[in-house]
Amino acid sequence: AIAMPKPLMDGQVEYEDGTPGTETQMAKDVAVFLAWAAEPEHDDRKRGGLQFLMAVAFALAITGFYKRFRWSIYKTRKISYTNKYAPKK
Repeated sequence: AIAMPKPLMDGQVEYEDGTPGTETQMAKDVAVFLAWAAEPEHDDRKRGGLQFLMAVAFALAITGFYKRFRWSIYKTRKISYTNKYAPKK
């Protein structure tokens, strides 16, 4: 029977940080590399999304402060009603 050898075998790669070069580790590295090669702009989009969320949070904080400051006049005032049609004594 004609067969191809396994594309990955233990010990084919030596990692500088001492990670064991097992088949599963090399397969994971290949999968991560292919995902990165398919979407090289992923990191930029993630950073841009984080910046957008931070800007929205900042705007929400400023808006909340402004609302609290602006409406405090109405929330703390005392209103007394007088009925001008009530019979006088």
